[in-house]
Amino acid sequence: MAVVPLPFGEMSYGDREDYWQAIARADGLLVRTGIIPYELVNSCSRLKIIAVHGAGVDQVDVRAATEAGIYVTNAPGSNAQAVAELVFGMLLSLWRQIPQADYLVRLGQWEKARTVGRELAGKRLGLVGFGHIGQRVAALAAAFGMEVVYWSRAPKESSVARRVSLEELFRFSQVVSIHLPLTMDTQGLVGRRLLSLMPKDAVLINTARGAIMVEADLLQALNEGWFAGAALDVFHEEPLAPQSPFHKLPNVILTPHMAGSTQECLSRIALVTGRDVRAVLQGTAPQFAVNAPWQL
Repeated sequence: MAVVPLPFGEMSYGDREDYWQAIARADGLLVRTGIIPYELVNSCSRLKIIAVHGAGVDQVDVRAATEAGIYVTNAPGSNAQAVAELVFGMLLSLWRQIPQADYLVRLGQWEKARTVGRELAGKRLGLVGFGHIGQRVAALAAAFGMEVVYWSRAPKESSVARRVSLEELFRFSQVVSIHLPLTMDTQGLVGRRLLSLMPKDAVLINTARGAIMVEADLLQALNEGWFAGAALDVFHEEPLAPQSPFHKLPNVILTPHMAGSTQECLSRIALVTGRDVRAVLQGTAPQFAVNAPWQL
């Protein structure tokens, strides 16, 4: 077994060569960071499985893997609790202005730090996407006494949330939280049209994928005060560049794609993906394949 520290994002051809030589003879890959494009898939002649250490598989060229007879797997639901808890950490930080209060107290500005926040109870939470994570967020929101609505392409049974149109969700929710996988259909889904519908006092939370948002539209909305603020764990390019305009926005909380980074979550994902890698290398089908290479 070898550990290859693939960086986030695209690499130059020179950098690729060094990394890819270390991967080319692998029988299985357990991927936490880095992109696995078709060129890398096609250069791995022994590869049988690419197991993504998480739920989203957008960093892997699944079509190329399928055509090469390689399984791609993930760990659906394993990060739901961790992500859902961060959503509420972000929301409470936004509405109770916890980071600002902490900063002002440390400066000795006690009275100024005593900001007036908002309560969650009775507010409407709109969930864009209602899979494992969205459903867990809904359950926690119900415990806070929030009204929960969701949008997804197909209706799902829920005792705590009701399905609405995407337009209604953005127009009438005090909190909008994104919980979609990144696909060709969801890339750029949330842009100017939907953001302009949000109430002036609303906030937006994104712990899914940065590319689901039209970043230029989001920046304009936050700069011009279309709505109150945002908490962002994911971005178009990661790590977030030091010169990113997001750093200058006072109404935004930024975290480094850490929604699934809890000890418990990382252990669950490692167990699920490890089992699938073992299964494939022993000649049996994995439990959580997102493709079907055996049908080709």
